[in-house]
Amino acid sequence: MARSAVNPILIDRLRQGDEAAFEEIFRLCHRQLFHFAHTFCKEKELAQEIAHEAFVQLWVNREKLSPDLPLYPYLFTQVRRMTIDAFRKKMHAYKFQNEQQQLQAHLGVEETANTVAWRELQAIAEAAIRRLPEHQQSVFEMSRVQGLSYEEIAERLHISKNTVKYHLVNALKNLRKALGHYELSSILLFALPILLR
Repeated sequence: MARSAVNPILIDRLRQGDEAAFEEIFRLCHRQLFHFAHTFCKEKELAQEIAHEAFVQLWVNREKLSPDLPLYPYLFTQVRRMTIDAFRKKMHAYKFQNEQQQLQAHLGVEETANTVAWRELQAIAEAAIRRLPEHQQSVFEMSRVQGLSYEEIAERLHISKNTVKYHLVNALKNLRKALGHYELSSILLFALPILLR
């Protein structure tokens, strides 16, 4: 993406809440951001989600942008940070699951303390999701549990992709808040799709 791709006037319009400006910036930058994320995470769906999340955050924080500064370094920094965070959380989540499975197999006892702990985490996760508003709950489960894309969710619920993103961002925010009492809240949040299998 060329340094001059996003005109300062376009950024200023975005800061004022101009949705057309936001869509134009999305059109200009999305492909490069997706490829950037995909280079690191090697997973198409995760890269797509990270790129979309970067634009959600761009819209949420639009008033803080400076029309005098180029936009692409800001967006690429956001994508790089989210890619690294997603990778770390994924590794923690799968490591946590594998440790439980290895302990259970080693002990050869179905109802071990670790099995009980895992079931308790499942109960915590399910309860937190049930407390979400209906639309947030539906979007979260379709995205994180069923693995549907934003486009597929939008089609099933008859809403726009931006509305899907809005509900997912708020669902994740509410779940982080609900799980904030637990020491492993960030890992638990990323592990929810595993826990709910």
